[in-house]
Amino acid sequence: MKLKLVAAALSLSLIAISTAQARGPYGSINVGNWKGGAFTNDQDGAFSYCAAGASYDSGIYFMVMIDQGAAWSLAFQHPKWNFMANQSFPIVLTFDGRGPFNVQGVALGASLMRVPMPADSALITEFRKAKTMSAFAHGHLFQFKLDQTAVLLPTLANCVAVVKQHGVASAGDFSVKPAPKAIAVAAPPAAAGGSMRPETPQNLSSDMQIEAIELASNFILRTALRNPRVLSRAETPIAVASTGAAWSSDEAVGLVRIVPAKDGLKGLDVASAVVAMDARDCKGKFASGRTSELVDSDVVFRGFSSCEDSGGPRLSQYFIVSRKKGGFVVFSVISNMKTEDAKTIAKDERLADFRKAALVVVEH
Repeated sequence: MKLKLVAAALSLSLIAISTAQARGPYGSINVGNWKGGAFTNDQDGAFSYCAAGASYDSGIYFMVMIDQGAAWSLAFQHPKWNFMANQSFPIVLTFDGRGPFNVQGVALGASLMRVPMPADSALITEFRKAKTMSAFAHGHLFQFKLDQTAVLLPTLANCVAVVKQHGVASAGDFSVKPAPKAIAVAAPPAAAGGSMRPETPQNLSSDMQIEAIELASNFILRTALRNPRVLSRAETPIAVASTGAAWSSDEAVGLVRIVPAKDGLKGLDVASAVVAMDARDCKGKFASGRTSELVDSDVVFRGFSSCEDSGGPRLSQYFIVSRKKGGFVVFSVISNMKTEDAKTIAKDERLADFRKAALVVVEH
């Protein structure tokens, strides 16, 4: 009965978030105390967003949302609130007692407010890693215990990716899952580690790990991969978990690695380093290259390698983008080339898709 009440509260609250009524949830999101799923526009049945919420003793229902365009939001609902339509007001959010975030809440209904949470903002970074959150609004202070937010956000991103690919008819459990064994063989730790070795794990802070997860989530949302999902920290190989983020899809696996700034380090140097590691790890026929490519007046550096040895064939593509905070972000796409889907990774239109996605998620 409690689960039914929670689901009903989530559904009723989310209906008010959309300008048109929403229907759902489809599928399921169950991360700690967070419950939710996918929602559609009730007028035309089109997919609208994925969301999950949790209730608190204060009477507030707190939700996290991501829409079909990968825009994040927080939402708060309380039956005793009485807002004017489209009323806006300041809210002060703090996470784990650290410095405050002054944000603008917007009333979406008499008892519901929404706070946008841009994917490239410090707000979403703090939310992902925080254990507690406080919100001060209208002279009242509300306290929230945050449960497994680092798992919740990739799960919500996975929900959007799955529904955009297959529709709500195929909605199921949106939990972030480990890579299938058949795909994992295409990128054993040695081959996958090539993009991870320019820096040691000790040199990558927890903030960079969180940043890598965010980049991986947004990267798979902007590509045409089949069944993409970001792996949780517990499900990611140890060599990768300490230095970045990992994802998998039907066609390939991939890693996101942040390379901190270093005097004289250039994008082509990073491309050379990752393919050199692949050359060392390949015990058979090997070929590689590197290049720089112009995408919308910006440069994306690319390294690529192919290997055929006792582990089977594999093709590795590395897309290196300059990072706003300095250094570079490396996106790897690694395929075992054993299926027709896997072989599409080498096609020009897929490479253009990956280049564009890597550039957009780093810039935004």
